[in-house]
Amino acid sequence: MAPSQRALRPRRPDGGCYAILLRLPAVRTLVTGALGAVDYPAGWYVYVGSARGGIRARVARHRRPAKALRWHIDYLRRVCSFVDAFAFPHPPHLSRESEIARAVAAIADEAIPRFGASDSPDASHLFRFDHDPRTDPRFVLLCGRANNGYLLSWVLTIVPSARPLGTKMT
Repeated sequence: MAPSQRALRPRRPDGGCYAILLRLPAVRTLVTGALGAVDYPAGWYVYVGSARGGIRARVARHRRPAKALRWHIDYLRRVCSFVDAFAFPHPPHLSRESEIARAVAAIADEAIPRFGASDSPDASHLFRFDHDPRTDPRFVLLCGRANNGYLLSWVLTIVPSARPLGTKMT
């Protein structure tokens, strides 16, 4: 495609919120930026974040274990396995990060206080589950509702999840 044709092609917006799923196999105490030393019990962790400029790039950054330590999640990511990610695209003027974080908090086994929430009124943006939350119908429903009825799972691109329910949730 010629450069002039590329410039005419509309750019697909990639902003919105996302959740990443991490697995921590054993208890760890970790210095986490300004939070100081934090005890992280073993389990499954869901981190809710936003990326106005690009979910794809932000999730790709979170997939890499070695990186400059910029956000709380960067510290935890060094000791956790990256499992999955869920994208919730939306227009840049509409942030649903707090709404999604509060919904995840309601079904999680525990929240890590102040984690990832320094620029938010929320108590936390990191939540621990005893079991894989993808097996919890409440989490599946939450992801579907947060994404206007569709559950999306991020592999390298956004693809529909192979969930046993119908294609659209009401």
